[in-house]
Amino acid sequence: MNFVIVGTNFISDTLLAAANTLNDFNLYGVCSRAQSSGKAFLAKHPHNTQAKIFTSIEQVCQDQNVDAVYIAAPNSLHKQYAVMCLEAGKHVLGEKPSAANYKELATIIATAKKHQRLYMEAMMTTHLPNFARLQQAMIKIGTPRKYIGQYSQYSSRYDKYKNGERPNTFLPEFANGALVDLGIYPLYLLIALWGAPQSASASGVLLDTGVDGAGDVLLNYADKQAVISYSKISQGDNITEIQGELGRIRIEAVSQLKKVEFIANNGDRELVSIAFDKHFMKFEVEHFMRMVNQGKCESDINTYQLSKSVMHVLDTARTQLGVTYPND
Repeated sequence: MNFVIVGTNFISDTLLAAANTLNDFNLYGVCSRAQSSGKAFLAKHPHNTQAKIFTSIEQVCQDQNVDAVYIAAPNSLHKQYAVMCLEAGKHVLGEKPSAANYKELATIIATAKKHQRLYMEAMMTTHLPNFARLQQAMIKIGTPRKYIGQYSQYSSRYDKYKNGERPNTFLPEFANGALVDLGIYPLYLLIALWGAPQSASASGVLLDTGVDGAGDVLLNYADKQAVISYSKISQGDNITEIQGELGRIRIEAVSQLKKVEFIANNGDRELVSIAFDKHFMKFEVEHFMRMVNQGKCESDINTYQLSKSVMHVLDTARTQLGVTYPND
């Protein structure tokens, strides 16, 4: 399947290295605003040096040999690029968050349905082998009562920000912020397991650019509660717990499910996860290609409803935090 990768940041490097392990994947091209950055990206991947370099999304859309597009451009461009590619007959794997807001996501989904092309949000967690093992282990904790999801990672760009620079990761015009960048990981896992909450309330620390540097989102269910704690301006141990009446499940690195362990109330421990695969993004690409080959326009794992439920919480939390994007 001929793919074009749109965007040449580190996540594109990670996805390409993983996708290259799959027989049906072929990097047909890379799209970057500058020819030089496209060449630099391909130089890091010797297996793909013959791929085409596009310098605009219009060029990608016009090329009839492109089957699918992976969009890793800034969040503010996700909707525009996804809609253009879907209208041009390309299948789209869109990096998280799927769009800048719920309205944009709804437009993407409507376009995918209209043109009968697959759109899938590129949230890798739900495709990892350890996710299925986590789902199976949920029965061990008995009646679930509490979810505590943490992702706090001191940003490599925060020092630049403190020195007066304006990196994209802290700018509202790129639809960025700590919640949509990091908090989305424990939030997505929560909603994949428990469904949409009845209500959500958020508080956080806003930077002078207008985006959130850290925060917490409290989510209420009929018989249980969840809290999502996230930060790009401090570092945490990043342990997520799912607590029930019989025990708890402890997760290291919630985005990748590196280690999943059941701990009974009496202290007994059981390892749930299997060995972590360094090419952890290959599973979502493999699933995406399988959905395309089956003629589907919606993933049966990263469903439209899952993406919509997550985006609804993100929008609600941003409103309460006072984070506004130009896309809004």
